[in-house]
Amino acid sequence: MTKLLPLLIGATAVALVFPSAFERYRASLVSEGEVERLEPPVAVVEAAVPRPSGRMVRLPAGSDGHFRVEARFDGRNEEVLVDTGATYVALGQETARRLGVRVDPSDFVHRAQTAQGTVRAALAKVRRLSIGPVEAADVDVMVLEGQGPGVTLLGMSFLTRLSRFEVSDGRLTLVQ
Repeated sequence: MTKLLPLLIGATAVALVFPSAFERYRASLVSEGEVERLEPPVAVVEAAVPRPSGRMVRLPAGSDGHFRVEARFDGRNEEVLVDTGATYVALGQETARRLGVRVDPSDFVHRAQTAQGTVRAALAKVRRLSIGPVEAADVDVMVLEGQGPGVTLLGMSFLTRLSRFEVSDGRLTLVQ
């Protein structure tokens, strides 16, 4: 330790006699006569993001690898097939009537591509759609003219309302 003491004293003396590298660098950035400006730090703003409610449901895959579950449309039960490839929750006209989703014939102004081909479709809303404790309000649904897909599809208009959904170990987890 006593051998390092003269080295430390020498380094301190050199630092006091000559300007530091930082001072020279700072001087090169500010021209003669200019005032050095310091920009205020970026403000951190907290956003009001809804926190997950902690409601979750896990669905086992069927023997065919698909996820089917009983859903409630404004209090009425309907079996649905989870379909991440479907933009909307999709149901046939008769199913829509049974579930209380009202559309007029003049509402069928859209076209939808289904496994059975192109069909006319109408957009509507379901006030409350739930799968167990997981629920969403005012969900967009697409009513397909005629029989529709044969099964009600739970599409992205519901799934994107969740904080997350994922498939792992043969189960689909929906988290609100």
